[in-house]
Amino acid sequence: MIKKHFITIFLATISVIFYSCGKKTDKERAIALVEKQYENSNQKLDFEQATLDSLYNISPEAYADSLAKGHELDSTLAVLETEIEHFSQAESDSVGLISAKLTKERYRLLELAKTKPKFIGWKLSGINVEGEKTGRLSFKFNKEISKIVP
Repeated sequence: MIKKHFITIFLATISVIFYSCGKKTDKERAIALVEKQYENSNQKLDFEQATLDSLYNISPEAYADSLAKGHELDSTLAVLETEIEHFSQAESDSVGLISAKLTKERYRLLELAKTKPKFIGWKLSGINVEGEKTGRLSFKFNKEISKIVP
């Protein structure tokens, strides 16, 4: 009985290992698509330095930066609003113009903050063209890495 369970577990483990070894990585699938596109070309491509990165409609860094700048502008606008009543008319008008510009920028940042980073695909970059010193290529792919996209 124990032998039978051992054999079953052993065969299941071997099956998982073979399945894992046979599955291509995302980078390997991307490289295969590029190679297929260039198979009839005279150019030789070198993928040694190539990297596969995710693509977003807006970078997470820009999103976080817009939130931080928005909070800074909120603080600045709050200070200006409390101080404006203590200024002369000319100073008050000047501060009002500055406040209007800051408010316009704040609304722009609010729109950007509404656009959360969304994953849109992949990019394979750093592909060297053999024989060319400046020839570096990059390609964009859909989410599934099943086709090259513009």
